[in-house]
Amino acid sequence: PVERDGFLQPTSRNSMNRTAWPALVRHVVRTVRSRNLFQPGQHLVVAISGGPDSVALLSILHQLRSRWKLTLTAIHCNYGLRGAESEEDQRFVESLCHRLVVPLHVRRAHIHTDRRTAALQAEARDIRYRLMQEVRTMSGADRIAVGHTADDQAETVLLWMLRGAGLTGLSGMPAIRDDAVVRPLYEATRREILTYLRTAGVSYREDSSNAKPLYLRNRIRREVIPLLTRLVPSSTTALCRLADLCRADD
Repeated sequence: PVERDGFLQPTSRNSMNRTAWPALVRHVVRTVRSRNLFQPGQHLVVAISGGPDSVALLSILHQLRSRWKLTLTAIHCNYGLRGAESEEDQRFVESLCHRLVVPLHVRRAHIHTDRRTAALQAEARDIRYRLMQEVRTMSGADRIAVGHTADDQAETVLLWMLRGAGLTGLSGMPAIRDDAVVRPLYEATRREILTYLRTAGVSYREDSSNAKPLYLRNRIRREVIPLLTRLVPSSTTALCRLADLCRADD
C-alpha cells in the first residue's frame, strides 16, 4: 500500500484484495462480516472524538468506502468540558473530515451534572447516543459506527464484575446494539490500533481527562489492566471471551 493524505491505499486496482490492506483493516473486515455489523452499500454515521480509536475507525471505513460502496457521515460532540482543548479537538476533527471529504455534523452539548462526579460520564454518554441517533434519522443512515475496542470491553466486564453483576452485566457491550449501533473495532486491541496509526502516519488527539484517577474506569485502564496483562498476557482476550459466553448463556 502507499500513503495518501495519511491513509494507506491499495497500490493499484489489481491489488484490491485482502492482502492489499493493513492487518488491522483485514481484522476489522473479518469482525464486520462474522458479526454482520453492516453490509456493502449501506450508509454509516461515524462517531469521531479525535482520539485514536475513533480516528482509526474513520480511517478504516474511509479505506473501505469505495470497495464496499459505503456512504459515510461523521458526528463530533463537543461538550466544552476541557475549554481550549475541546475546541482544538473540534478543529482537528473538522480538518480531518474535510481532507477525507466526509460530511461532518458538530453538536455542542451542555452537561448538567457536576463535573466532579462520576455521573458526568453517564450523562455525556446518554447525550452522545441521542445526538448520534438524531443525525442517523436526519441523514437516513443505516447504522451508527462507534470506536469501542476489545480493551473497552475488558474494562466494562471488570467494572460490572466489581459491582457484583450477573450474566447480563458480565456480557459487557454487544457488537451491535438495538440493531443500530455497531462496533467494528470490537475485536481489535488498543495496541493494534496505535500500531496501525503509527504505521499509517495518522495523527490523533489525546483526551487529558483519560489520565485523571477520578473515574473508576480510568483506574482500571491504567492500573488494573496493565497488572492483569503482566500476570496473564491474554487477559484482555479472555475477558472478551467471557463476555461472549455470558451473552450466549444469558
